[in-house]
Amino acid sequence: MEQISVEEISKFSKNYNRHKQNKAIENAITKNGLEKACINREIIIENQPIFNIELPESKRYNQKENYKCWIYAGINVIKHNIAKNLNIDIMDLELSNNYIAFFDKLEKSNNAYENIIHLENANIDNINKENITKYCAEEGGYWQMFAAIVTKYGIVPKSFMPDVVESMNYQKVTYILSEKIKKDIITLLNMKKNKASTDELEKQKQDFLQENYNLLSKILGEPVFKFDYEYKDKNGKIQVYKNLTPIEFKNQFLTLKLEDFVSIGNVPMYNKEYNKNYAKKYMGNVYRKSQVGFLNLPIEDLKKFVILQLKDGIPVWMGIHIRKFENEEAGILDTRLYNYRDTLNLKCLTKEEALNFQDIQLHHAMTICGVHIVDDKPVRWKVEDSYGDKEKINGYYVMNDNFFNEFVLNIIVHKKYLSEEQLELLKQPPIEFNIDEPF
Repeated sequence: MEQISVEEISKFSKNYNRHKQNKAIENAITKNGLEKACINREIIIENQPIFNIELPESKRYNQKENYKCWIYAGINVIKHNIAKNLNIDIMDLELSNNYIAFFDKLEKSNNAYENIIHLENANIDNINKENITKYCAEEGGYWQMFAAIVTKYGIVPKSFMPDVVESMNYQKVTYILSEKIKKDIITLLNMKKNKASTDELEKQKQDFLQENYNLLSKILGEPVFKFDYEYKDKNGKIQVYKNLTPIEFKNQFLTLKLEDFVSIGNVPMYNKEYNKNYAKKYMGNVYRKSQVGFLNLPIEDLKKFVILQLKDGIPVWMGIHIRKFENEEAGILDTRLYNYRDTLNLKCLTKEEALNFQDIQLHHAMTICGVHIVDDKPVRWKVEDSYGDKEKINGYYVMNDNFFNEFVLNIIVHKKYLSEEQLELLKQPPIEFNIDEPF
């Protein structure tokens, strides 16, 4: 195996300096930074925040560093419906992410235990190869996890389980709980080696869950189980609901049926065909009720579904890769935003290539709440983020349609927008893929 020689470095330098524009570009980037030197200001001007289909603005959440974008995006989908049924100004309605996060963590621990209890090949090599315990208390999540928690536990206004110090700082809670769960899993594995029955393993698991409930309550606060809800409606009348449970609050004021919303992906990988169902192995929170997966369809189908749902006044949960061609200050997402191709002579990966080599993945969730259509085609989208209203355009991105093509991986839409053939495809048993594959 040959290494780079000193002679080759000398040759590289001579070739580099032979072209005067290289030094000019070097000086611009080293002085101003890569993005400022490469930014295309015309693209910022082109992407005006004007939309001919647009939902009413609502109070923006600020997740700070808590990695709960998936919860906030879920809340942003349902809050319009709840506000309408409460007859409350949507700017006055806030729902508790901490309540959902508490039960998400508890259910993820149970999911991890159950995966181990029912695992046939329970040796450490297999567990590590399959990454079965890697995400046992991870802060991130998907719509299916959000929907499973809300369906099982309901939801509460933010004032009844507000944010606390550690609910806005994901690392400490995740590290502590993850270590505890893995220690518990060692106990379960040792019990399995000693031929413990499933009943014995389940009994031990119950002790672990009680410990986890205690731990989470101490750190995040114990969840509320009954509350009196008082608020002033749009007509200025005070409304009072006594002795509500979170499930009763959800059943009475959330009339969207979460089970009617389906996961559609655009994941054109070498091992994922269109018109087939896929699911991540071992991923979930509520055991066997939160399988993370998607029906894989062409990107134009995703756009069609989003527009139909926006026309019905319902925001769209979206999973996306956002680390490329983004400008927070301007609030723009556009693949032409930075001229890397000419400035750096860079050849960018296609979406399929980027997925095949794990260069992009679903790492952020936001909500689509508007679109601008010209000649029956979308040209830009209004996207609600969860970092407050001080950044971007009052907390919103303008996402050009070219960015949708390259970096949107998942949407959640009502099943009524799908064709009969697509609804039949949803009934296919999902093809499972490794938990670390991009999605």
